[in-house]
Amino acid sequence: MSKKSEHYAVKVVYVLGLVLFGIFLISPFLIPIVFAATISLAMYPLQLMLENKGVKRKLAAGILTSTFAIVISIPFSFFLAKGTIAVTQQLEKFQTDARYRNQGVQSIIQMLKNQLIDGVHFYSESLGIDTYLTDARIDSYFIKVNTFFLNFFQDIAAGLPTVFLFFLVMVACTYSFLKNAAGVRKFFQSLLGLDESRMEHLIRIFITDSRQVYVTNIVTGGFQSLCVATGVGLLGLGDFFLVFFITLILSFIPVIGAAPVAFVFGIIAFFKGETTAAIIIVCVGMFTGVIDNILRPYLASMGESRIPPIAAFVCVVGGAIVFGFPGLFIGLLIGSFAYDTLPFFWDEVVANNTKNASPIIVDDEIDE
Repeated sequence: MSKKSEHYAVKVVYVLGLVLFGIFLISPFLIPIVFAATISLAMYPLQLMLENKGVKRKLAAGILTSTFAIVISIPFSFFLAKGTIAVTQQLEKFQTDARYRNQGVQSIIQMLKNQLIDGVHFYSESLGIDTYLTDARIDSYFIKVNTFFLNFFQDIAAGLPTVFLFFLVMVACTYSFLKNAAGVRKFFQSLLGLDESRMEHLIRIFITDSRQVYVTNIVTGGFQSLCVATGVGLLGLGDFFLVFFITLILSFIPVIGAAPVAFVFGIIAFFKGETTAAIIIVCVGMFTGVIDNILRPYLASMGESRIPPIAAFVCVVGGAIVFGFPGLFIGLLIGSFAYDTLPFFWDEVVANNTKNASPIIVDDEIDE
């Protein structure tokens, strides 16, 4: 190996070592850093607008970061803490308290379960198919599902003491990213080797995808959750806050959405003999479904992400399994970025290969 190759290898090992060690050091705070980066991208157009009006860069970054922390981050942190504790307590009651097995919602579940078993047995006998669906088996399935969600929310509750620390890191990183936006852009432009127009296009993809994920999901999910929780609360079918919290979480999951929560309460009201309440809450669910199909596409038009719903669903569920509650956002962000930026870089690779390809020489001379 030549001296030049040896020096190049040493440089590569040195850079890789520093990068890996740096990632290892920041790994405990990787989630708040990712949130800070994407939130900064979403607010960057506002930063430019303030700077164009004569506001200094540091002051503009401070105004945006403070507004975000006071108006959104702090209330959302308390909302997440209260909602997680409430859901965990309710799931623990279903899991351990025997009194819930024979009254209220559990009696309705038992009624639905019996009807399901009778229906399956009826059609199985008609078709000559053996069925293994029994009351005990359904109970085991229900316990498994309840245990899964209980562990999910218990993990969130256990991590609540670290939310404050993550909040501080996220706010500090958001301010730093906004204040040093020009330097961050220059670094990645040099690292990726892109010209001004291509870098501008890439930044626009990241900005619009980040804004779409946060604005579209929060606005649409919040409005749907408010409609469902208000209907359930006014009809006396459940606790307003608990329903709002669960519906908001489900609204972030593509394909599922918020409407099924209203339909579940409609079924509960029907089997409790409250037909009028059942009809009203089902109408509320249909309304939230219509709103989802109108408001979400309208807000999504603000971005450039064209990720298919099934791909978004897989990314959101996978993100929730890997990262917990933050994965509802991180999974969709990563999926959107990947779906929109991979073709961008693929076009760059194809263009470079075409440019560097050797021309084909065709001999047009005619032998006489």
